[in-house]
Amino acid sequence: MKKQLQKISILAAMLGAFGSFAQTNNGIQPCATFESMEMHFKNNPSAKGNYENVQRILAEQTKQYEQDKLAGKMLAPPVYTIPVVFHVLHQGGAENISDAVIQQALNWVNKDYDRTNPDANTTAAPFNASFINSEIVFKLATIDPNGNCTNGIVRRVDSRTMWDRNPPGAFSYLYNGITWNPTKYLNIIIVKDIVAASGQVGTVVGYTFKPGSWPTGAVQDAIVYNASFMGDMIDARNISHEIGHWLNLSHTWGNTNNPGVSCGDDGISDTPVTLGEFGGCASSSVQTCTQTNPAMVGFNNVQNIMNYSSCPRNFTTGQTNAMRAACVSGVSGRNNLWSTGNLASTGVNNTPNCAPIAEFVATTNVYTVCTGGTLVLKDVSYNGTVTSVSWAGSSNVAISNSTASSPTATFNTVGVETITLTATNGVGSSVKTRTVLVRDGSPQITGVYGESFESGYPSNWSIVNNQGVTWATTNLASYDGGTSMFLDGSNSGVGQVDAMQMPVIDGDVYNFLATPQYSLTFAYAYARKSATHNDILRIEGSRDCGATWTTIQSLSASSMASGSGGVTSSAFVPTSSQWKIHDISQAPSWVTFSAAKSITLRFTFIEDATSGFGNNIYIDALNFTAQGVGFNELAKKLKYAVYPNPSNGATNVRFSISDASFVGAEVVDVLGKVVIPSTIKSFSPGEHVIAINQNNTLSKGIYFVNLSVNGAKVSTKLVVE
Repeated sequence: MKKQLQKISILAAMLGAFGSFAQTNNGIQPCATFESMEMHFKNNPSAKGNYENVQRILAEQTKQYEQDKLAGKMLAPPVYTIPVVFHVLHQGGAENISDAVIQQALNWVNKDYDRTNPDANTTAAPFNASFINSEIVFKLATIDPNGNCTNGIVRRVDSRTMWDRNPPGAFSYLYNGITWNPTKYLNIIIVKDIVAASGQVGTVVGYTFKPGSWPTGAVQDAIVYNASFMGDMIDARNISHEIGHWLNLSHTWGNTNNPGVSCGDDGISDTPVTLGEFGGCASSSVQTCTQTNPAMVGFNNVQNIMNYSSCPRNFTTGQTNAMRAACVSGVSGRNNLWSTGNLASTGVNNTPNCAPIAEFVATTNVYTVCTGGTLVLKDVSYNGTVTSVSWAGSSNVAISNSTASSPTATFNTVGVETITLTATNGVGSSVKTRTVLVRDGSPQITGVYGESFESGYPSNWSIVNNQGVTWATTNLASYDGGTSMFLDGSNSGVGQVDAMQMPVIDGDVYNFLATPQYSLTFAYAYARKSATHNDILRIEGSRDCGATWTTIQSLSASSMASGSGGVTSSAFVPTSSQWKIHDISQAPSWVTFSAAKSITLRFTFIEDATSGFGNNIYIDALNFTAQGVGFNELAKKLKYAVYPNPSNGATNVRFSISDASFVGAEVVDVLGKVVIPSTIKSFSPGEHVIAINQNNTLSKGIYFVNLSVNGAKVSTKLVVE
């Protein structure tokens, strides 16, 4: 979600970190810390017991810290310096925020923790006096765990930038390979999106786990944060909030993510018992909860950074004491972070001067292309200022500009190719190589085309099956001829996915935007096993030879069953009246394929995700039509025939035309390669025969004979024995 924040002056910024949260509770979730902790504890009940024991220990340590402070044992408290590393997960988009944005955000965080934020003195009494310098400082590390130079900002091209906590085991695989040892570094993971918990909606800004939630050194001991909330002091204050949790602070109303529900206590003596606020900036003297501390009667610390109000700006002395006690504690290894040895090994007091780490992406985030296809590349190298880049490709790759930051690579040969980027600065250089799979994008459908599956499943089509039964030919029912494609839904398991993929279509011929007279229709028949079965037939298209797929249209169970087989638990075999014709070209997204040269379409049936084992679906009579003339109609009009078929030698192509026409016949193999080229000639009206394979040059196999009449094409299968 992109926030629209008008930054007119520093006074506007002083409205506070959660000003953008004052929309609705469902619009933005400022913090998902306790929600995430409960998700973790639900899957690991023993972890909750350990956490509660640790919290009791930390409470005692905080109490002892405050007693020592009152006794004058901390007249000159040490400064606790925390090494920080930001891990930016991205796919080349806006989520790959700049070093300058990160450094500025960390600068604002430090202002919150040392009380130099520009709105500190506007904190309402009595909390103004209790807002003190925490003597906790956050600095970017300059040495990584392997002893290498780092600027403290690590960038990874990683799909986990769409951070989803919901699948089982997510808290294990999400963090693996990302976080550095959390007893040596505060890890802040920047992502494009934090997916809301199951059953909830809204944009999650950030979350972490309080100390003791995980074993010491666990990879999950980190802050996860939304890249969209990094822009200025308003945004950075949200990081201050999450660091507060990481240093064991609760929300001002307690250990939930839901303010305004009931009065709650965060366990800090100088923060009032409160309902908490979600947005707004009510008077700090308005308070409706019974206080346990007489000094707090009549006060409400609306402006506390651990609240959700629109004007947060302060911690209290008690909160600072609790955070410093967490720093001193061995719980989760916090006491090692600021130790002299660790500060030296992480290099927080050094000025980094690092060689760059080379990295690049394709702007599509896809590394499969059709022959003749291109990828626009983008340099996203990091760790040091890049002064020059150099691109190179394997022998069959053409790079448009080898020294540009965003060149174009062209791939003309089927196979596996490589792209290499070298990034350089005055310190050194590094290299990144990626492989690109180039698939044959040669069109096999280059004109009017039809398929009724009369000779079985076409050999130049393909089936994708993830389990059990899948698409097969059947003579139980058909719309055209005697056979159709059939999927036995009664034996199709929960959520099973089965796809029928067509051959590559010539997008230059089927320019769907420029020549809207082209359309694609097919016949289907379907019955729904029950009124709650939610099967789906999805028509999908690919512009990159199947590397990625876009849904053109999705047909629901109810819409398919209506006018066809309806709802029945009996095995469905359609009558002639139960077939429906569907025109895919009427789908709004159909024209988006107009810019592609090589297009692939597929029919994907998805079995009900809850119960599975539904009823049957049939597909037949697929036709590309041009100017209202379909394949079958055109073939009949031309009296088109190939004989003998099967053949073991010469074969005849017969056709009849009513007007003088330019006609040619070519033969292609199942991969679309032309094995007998066409010679276009002018033919007079009447019936004609073109002889092919007269010299018996075709080896045994399956071929397709394409007849072209004034540019309109029909095709039929030829079997050579």
